[in-house]
Parts: sequence; structure tokens; C-alpha cells
Amino acid sequence: MRRKKGQGGSSAAILVMVIAAFIILYILFLPPEDRADLLDEDTDSDDDEDVEDDEEVVLDESPGTIFKETDREFQHKLPSVNLFKSKEDKVLKELQSVFVETSRSEQTTKTMALITDPSTENAQLSLTVNDHKGRLIIMLNDDELFNGEVTDVFAPINLGILQEENVLEFRASPVGPLNFFSSNFYDLRNVKITGTVENADNSDAENNFLVSREEAGNIEEAHLIYFVECTIRDVGRLRITLNEVLLSSSVPDCGSPVRLNVDPDDIVEGRNTVRFSAESGKYLIDQVSVNTELEKPIFPIYFFDVNETQFDRIENGSMKAELRIHMVDDDERKAANLNINNRRTSFDQRDFNYTKDITRFIEDGNNFVRIEPRTTLHIVDLEVELLKD
Repeated sequence: MRRKKGQGGSSAAILVMVIAAFIILYILFLPPEDRADLLDEDTDSDDDEDVEDDEEVVLDESPGTIFKETDREFQHKLPSVNLFKSKEDKVLKELQSVFVETSRSEQTTKTMALITDPSTENAQLSLTVNDHKGRLIIMLNDDELFNGEVTDVFAPINLGILQEENVLEFRASPVGPLNFFSSNFYDLRNVKITGTVENADNSDAENNFLVSREEAGNIEEAHLIYFVECTIRDVGRLRITLNEVLLSSSVPDCGSPVRLNVDPDDIVEGRNTVRFSAESGKYLIDQVSVNTELEKPIFPIYFFDVNETQFDRIENGSMKAELRIHMVDDDERKAANLNINNRRTSFDQRDFNYTKDITRFIEDGNNFVRIEPRTTLHIVDLEVELLKD
């Protein structure tokens, strides 16, 4: 009996060991997160250490050129333009063939409509005769232009001063009273109206310039300045607009600089368009610029955010904030006042890199850096970085 009891105790112990082994294997093969939850382990400490090791850039800008405090005038230069109207001979209207006939019982005519520009000069009609009988009659705007027999090539005939809308009519002359069964006719080929016209493709030009939001809302005075070369006896009015607002429409003083007043309200944020249009003649418009004078200097401002976790680490001394300004290496003096969350600092140096610890300036949430240059600065990069202290 004792032997049986001992055997029973050994079997129970073995069963417990087997179950324990399975439990250990189960725990070992669990994912780390589930195993930590099961064993009530704290895995956050390692993650916090990793976070603390991170460095984070909270502001990264490329400001470009920032003008010094005394620079309240901006000059927007525009390309030079050549304006001119050229004259060229061209075919105004053309018909390959025209057939007209007149008999005792009926008449077949041909009309040719022509719309011309008032500047059209030396308009002429030319044609050739393939076959004919009788006289050819040509009417222009209900007035007789030609009445005669043409046997072969019709010598070009001047049409005189044309209207904007014109009508040419071709007829064959009436037959005689005794020619009951005959008819007069003209079989015409290559009927052309030619003339000298103005080519206005180069009579106007437009150029654009960009204005920032800060400048557009801060303009006190503005002017369009240009130098014009022309021959006063050969030119007509020069029309100038800014954003489709008329600035001038007159014959300028050739060979002299011109300065036109511009309403500051007519200059807009973004793209602005200056357009020059010549009525006649040739113009060279050079040294063109739109100059603005500001009511007050523009100081650029840059915003960045520091979240609650980052600010807590700054306050407990585990993190610091560093301002870095990288400028063009031009060996020029670089000076500016800096406003960081209404706390002021400054620099005056020739080195193209500026670095400052601004930890004590940082606030929880929104932050800003305003640059108030005392010399014109060419800034490549502006950064604020949070670093482990």
C-alpha cells in the first residue's frame, strides 16, 4: 500500500512539471508586448530613452534676401520692349474663277465682299480673262469702277479709299436690242484684291512682376519709371496700363525718362502686369521698373510649435533649443535684431553662420522668430532645433 501511495505522488509531481514547462514555452513564444502585459513588465522606460535621444527640427525656412531696416523702397525691374508696326503687301481676297453672263432674258452676276482695316492702303484689283464677249462692268459699293472690254490680262486697277465693309460686283454688259439670241459673258480667272496693311503683331507687349503680401499691403507711394527712344514725328500715342488700369495714353517725350504715378491700391499681391501698346511708329522702352515706397519696413516673421512633451523636457533640463542662421559667405557685415517671442537679442558679425541657445525664450505651444535686419541679409537657412541637453 505504501508503494502505491508513493507512486501516486511521483506521477502528480511529473504532471506539474510538464504543465509548468508548457506554460514557460507559451510565455516565451508570446509577442514582446503581450509577454510584458502578462508579466506586468514596464517597457516605457526604454522608449522614453529613445525619445530623449531624438533631435527634432521645429523650424526650417529659407528666407532668401531680407532688406535692412532703412530699405523702404523696392524696385521691380522689367525687361526692355521694342514696339513697332510694319507694313506689308498681302492678298486681301481671292477667287480662282468668276463667270458672269448677260442675255436678253436674264443676267448672272458675281459679288465679292471685302472687309478691310482702316489702315489698308493701295488696294488694287487684278484678274485675267480666259474668254469673253462684250464689255466687263465692275461696281464698287454701287459705284461704277470699270466699264470696258478686257481681252487678256487686266491691268491692276486702284480701288481708292475703301470702307470697312465693301462689295465688288462683276457684270457682263447688256446685249444690243437686235441680238435676241446672243449673250455677253466674261470667264475670269485669278481674281485678286491686294493691298498694303499694317502688321500690329509687335505693337504691344506686356511684362509681369511679383509683389509679396507684406509689400502689397504696406505701399505708401508707387511709380512706373521708364526711358523711351522714338522719333516724335513718326509715332502715335503710347498706351500704358497696370493690371488693366490705364496709367497713360499720350505721345511721350522721346529721348527722355518718364515717371508715372501709380495708385498703391492698383498693385496687388502676387503677379502684376504692365502692358505697353503703340498706336503707330517705333518705340524702344528701356530701363523699366515699378518702384514702391513702403509706409514702414517689412520685418519677416516665422512661426513654429513646441508641443507639451517637448516643453516639459525643456523645463526639466533634458532638452535645449538652438537657433541657427546660415547666410551667404560674402565677407560682408551681417547685423540684425532678433525678436523671439517678444524677447530680444541681436548679432553683428562677418561670419556667415550664427548660432544661439534660445532655450529660455521658448514657450509651450506657438512660438515665433522675427528678423529685423540692420544690414541686408542673404539667408540660406533658418532653423530652430530641439537637442538633448
